[in-house]
Amino acid sequence: MSSPSIPSPPPSGASEGIEELRHRHGVRPLEPGEEGSQIARLPAGVYGFSHAPGQPEVPLFARKGFHSFEVHKAAGGTEYLIGFVTPKEASDLAARKEGAAVQMSPDPWEGSQTLVNVDASTIVPPKRMRARIATRFRFRSHRLRAFPPDRNCHSI
Repeated sequence: MSSPSIPSPPPSGASEGIEELRHRHGVRPLEPGEEGSQIARLPAGVYGFSHAPGQPEVPLFARKGFHSFEVHKAAGGTEYLIGFVTPKEASDLAARKEGAAVQMSPDPWEGSQTLVNVDASTIVPPKRMRARIATRFRFRSHRLRAFPPDRNCHSI
């Protein structure tokens, strides 16, 4: 029986990169009365955590749970999923590779050390979600956006 993989330590700058995204998206933490609400019913400018990213009825919570993704509803109303991918996957996303299958992790994990944020409307969930640490998504490339590659945080 093989032992489970131990997560790699967070890449340097990951926390700062997430804070930078929060600032860029103009989001604040959820207030107690907003917890558990569907993201569609929340005001713009909030962030929270969810185990059901990419679903229309995404509930958000103020505290990060085990393997939960950070989700932003930016000041402009766009919803973003925050996570970590491999450098190759980040490159595929930045290149707007049509139908790129990406295994995004909510936390740095093994080779997935590159911080990305993805417009949630570009997520095409698989027919069946697998019970695993990272979730596999496909992205529609026409809505992906990338920042310059010299940043410690890649925004897709």
